Amino acid sequence: MVVRCLVGVFFFLSLGLNGQLYNLGQNPSRTKWSQIKTDDFQLIFPNDFEDKAKELANLLVYANNKSRLTLKTKPKKISIILQNNTTIDNGFVTLAPKRSEFFATPSQENEGVDWLKKLAVHEYRHIIQFEKYEEGVGRVLKLIFGEQGMGALIVMTTPLWMIEGDAVIVETDHTERGRGDYGPFLREFKAQIIELDSLSYEKASFGSFKNNITDYYKLGYFLSDFVKNEYGIQVWDSLMHRVVRNPFPPYPFSYHLKRITGKSTNELYGDLIASTRKKLENERGFYDTSTKELLSSKYDDYVSFENPIYVNDSLLIASRKSFDHPLKFVAIVDGKEKVLHVPGNFDQNSLNFNGSTLIWAEKRKHPRWDYLDYSEIILLDLSKKKRTRLKRKTRWFAPTFSPNGDKIAAVEYAKDNSPSIVILSLTGKVIQRINFNDGQVYHPKWFAEDSIVFSRLNGLDNYLEVIILSEEVSIKSKSFSVPLSYPTKYKNGFLVQTLNGDKDCIAFLEFKKGAVLKEVVNPEFGLKFISLNTIEENVIYSDYHNNGFTIVSSEIEIGQRIQSNWKENLEDLTVPSKTFLVEKYRPLFNLFNFHSWAPLSIKHDESKANLGASFFSQNLLGSSVLSLNYDYSIYTEGSKLEANYIFEHYYPKFFAKTYQVSEPNSVLDTFLVRIDNFGYKLGTILDAYLNGSKYYKSAYLRGLYAYDEIMYDFKNENIIDTLLQIQSTQWIASFGISHKYAQRDIYSPWSFNIFSGLYFNLFDGQNAQVAKISTTIPGIFKNDGIKIVSGKQWGSDVYVPHYLDVPRGVLLNQRFKKGEQFTVQYTIPLLYPDWKINRVAYLQRVRADFFYDYLQINNDTQNSFLTSQGGTIYVDLNLLRYSYLTTFSFQMGTDRSGNLFYAPSLRINY
Repeated sequence: MVVRCLVGVFFFLSLGLNGQLYNLGQNPSRTKWSQIKTDDFQLIFPNDFEDKAKELANLLVYANNKSRLTLKTKPKKISIILQNNTTIDNGFVTLAPKRSEFFATPSQENEGVDWLKKLAVHEYRHIIQFEKYEEGVGRVLKLIFGEQGMGALIVMTTPLWMIEGDAVIVETDHTERGRGDYGPFLREFKAQIIELDSLSYEKASFGSFKNNITDYYKLGYFLSDFVKNEYGIQVWDSLMHRVVRNPFPPYPFSYHLKRITGKSTNELYGDLIASTRKKLENERGFYDTSTKELLSSKYDDYVSFENPIYVNDSLLIASRKSFDHPLKFVAIVDGKEKVLHVPGNFDQNSLNFNGSTLIWAEKRKHPRWDYLDYSEIILLDLSKKKRTRLKRKTRWFAPTFSPNGDKIAAVEYAKDNSPSIVILSLTGKVIQRINFNDGQVYHPKWFAEDSIVFSRLNGLDNYLEVIILSEEVSIKSKSFSVPLSYPTKYKNGFLVQTLNGDKDCIAFLEFKKGAVLKEVVNPEFGLKFISLNTIEENVIYSDYHNNGFTIVSSEIEIGQRIQSNWKENLEDLTVPSKTFLVEKYRPLFNLFNFHSWAPLSIKHDESKANLGASFFSQNLLGSSVLSLNYDYSIYTEGSKLEANYIFEHYYPKFFAKTYQVSEPNSVLDTFLVRIDNFGYKLGTILDAYLNGSKYYKSAYLRGLYAYDEIMYDFKNENIIDTLLQIQSTQWIASFGISHKYAQRDIYSPWSFNIFSGLYFNLFDGQNAQVAKISTTIPGIFKNDGIKIVSGKQWGSDVYVPHYLDVPRGVLLNQRFKKGEQFTVQYTIPLLYPDWKINRVAYLQRVRADFFYDYLQINNDTQNSFLTSQGGTIYVDLNLLRYSYLTTFSFQMGTDRSGNLFYAPSLRINY
């Protein structure tokens, strides 16, 4: 039976793989690192996070204890890397190499729980889950393939919804307020159940290009919690125990789930839908939703209006998202939309307006360091159509104008996670700073020229805080158990977005002793953002439905008290206070970390797997990557040894490659010959990526020195053996710019890329140059596009590398000195079928391209013309309930001579 599982892993690794070992990039080389080591984990962190890292170490001890209460396993020691150079909130656990990474800076999404505590509990549950897969067959696969074998077992057997849903359950049970208690997390699945009919399990699990389908985190929480409540808290431990010991039946997850519960995954999903729909319909009958007036347009397709700003009775400003267009800011004038601006990487928790100027925050990454980015304030003068970056390289969030529009308040997070409120001039100068020693700060808003209100979270306490700037006096509201977001001054108190039970609502809060939260707006599913009309009779907000948020207006009617819902047994949430030894961590002393191997030659960057063997190393900081490959051909008895290394610790990347190739039975001009080839390459790469506007820009420069030695040992004694030695230098440069694209777009609607290359033989004087230009432009219909490529190569003789693309379906069996290439390709989406084919496949999208390829080459004696034309059908689908999208394609065309060619392909994404 183990053989059957090995065959499955071989199949998975030998198909076209679109992916690589998990490496998101590097930190700046100047970053100094420290570490805390215990029996359970190694916490690696930048030196400027030391105080907070000690707190995090205690959170990890807490998370380790809580996260394995319902999974019977003892996790092995794991390395956890703390990232604080980025302003993005995230976290993950991964294999190959096995590690976890925590992104430390919290966002402006106030979920009512300390960000690092939530992160620690959620991610440590994944650590425990992964440990379960090291049992049974997983242990065998790890022995044979290393960590990539375990990874293949996980993705081949277990749906993502269970992995993430189970972690959200643990996060909810063991933090003050996990996402299972948080209305904005829950509303999407609730609206989906009520407003989308006959939604299959496959569509709910894998998504859709046709409809807005909530992600596997939300489905996972609802379905995992439903199964746990129906069949006991040990159900997932029992299931994972069975899966790793017997992953051989088709659909092993569903097979073992049915053995435990008596019902298949589809049946349990159906039970969840029926139960949840009944519960929601009962609640709808018990609670009256607020009366509202629709202010934005209504669409049949997914279109979401968020961040509404009331300007006057005939003008609103909002952000607009859809499947067909990238996010943009629009003005809604008497119900009609006008595009104002397409922002860069917009922080969707911030948009403010004063006079004629919009202000918001955007994420902007460093051009080289993937783990270094900033949150910068952008101003857009609508009257002058002028966009301005207030200041570069900042960590500023949620900017808001003062009533007179001459100052800006924003949240700032330092590298040690300590928050501040900063008061800024319109030139970006810091006028005043109010520091906080602990907790988190959200959504500042001026309500007088000298007064700012903002939301605070500090441990268990959620409250509003008011600061009188001239006196630096702070006034705090009563503390509540629910998060308070987007405070907006109204009469003698504030309107806030908060929770009533497990649903978000708008409430009214006064700053007085014994004050309570009183409900103002009760939405059907959920809401976000608060804006008032000028006479403060109505509140304008984004009202959630399955097709996205709409902008609505409701009268302000202060209603019933919202009950606080403090968790019981708060002492169970207490974090230990241990003392930890901090040591230096030296990245340059920890460059090699072998994590995976295989009885196959796997080349992730080329999406290939051949007969042979391979070994992989990647250090924990992702700056040193080594692969060793041995390839063997049964048919030719040829072999190849290859080593590839890339070192990315410093600003330029350095790489080295060496290879030894032996082809004992080759044929050269009808003569048998043994070819032995030895060579190596050394080089450096400079690349940059800029995402600071609606156009993304990239630049790339690579230079290398190559040595190649080829020995031709002819088996015919009349032919003299030949040794060739080639030393060359090669340079490649490219620059590209592309417009942001939407979810349904196949190409960027507008892009331009220029590529040039140079080859020079250091001793023989051989040289070649190439220049290529490619561009994409919109087509005729929605989300289609045209791609055009034109290139030219010229050189000194035919014995030079070829940089031009050969027409599809054509075998080029000759060398050339000069060449000209032209390609035009039109690509269009055809269908979004969302078809379920039993349990074999779920089809999400069908698309097609039509191409014409042309290549003219010259070898100094004659010109040759090579062409092909044809088309390709692509089917984007989920095969065999595999969680990631897979693409099957079938290409067919004819060459210049009318010969028919075809090429099927299957590409698995992970």
